[in-house]
Amino acid sequence: MVGGCSSSAQKGAGQGATLGAVGGAVAGAVGSLIFGGNVAQGAMQGAAIGAATGAATGAVSGSMADSAAKEKAAKPAATDPELRKKIGDKNYASALLLAQCRHQDAIASAQDTVSATQDTNERAFALLLQGVAAEESGDKALTASLYPQIAEQNGGSVDKARADTLEGMIKVQATRREHGLPACK
Repeated sequence: MVGGCSSSAQKGAGQGATLGAVGGAVAGAVGSLIFGGNVAQGAMQGAAIGAATGAATGAVSGSMADSAAKEKAAKPAATDPELRKKIGDKNYASALLLAQCRHQDAIASAQDTVSATQDTNERAFALLLQGVAAEESGDKALTASLYPQIAEQNGGSVDKARADTLEGMIKVQATRREHGLPACK
């Protein structure tokens, strides 16, 4: 692939791999908080899968930009089927937005998922991801309104919902640092 790629394809592959890794790691870390299991392992598995799919998507995106067909590359890449099945495609896309510090977009995307799905796993992930994005962006009013919803969805207390949200925010920030991305402003 490297020998036949244009410079835009190679650059796109690199950027896609980084963002895919971070997005996958964010999805894995937040998912582990909801579904149990080892948070670090969930983040690593999500990162590895996200990096591979992100690189492929980025290379295709770069190549298509060279040929003036950039818009077709905007489709989300395939990812770990088990993780994607648990959280849903929309939530995976929301995790990628959060990884890119696009908090308001991540919040809106997660809210759309909460409104559109009856799947309890998807709703739980979307609410927690929305809480993490709101907490990291400093929207205290939104986070305060989300804690009871997260608690109700997960069958826990408001204090546990707050602790999970804060832990998720810390994991997201650590994931960005581990992949050399700047902190959100």
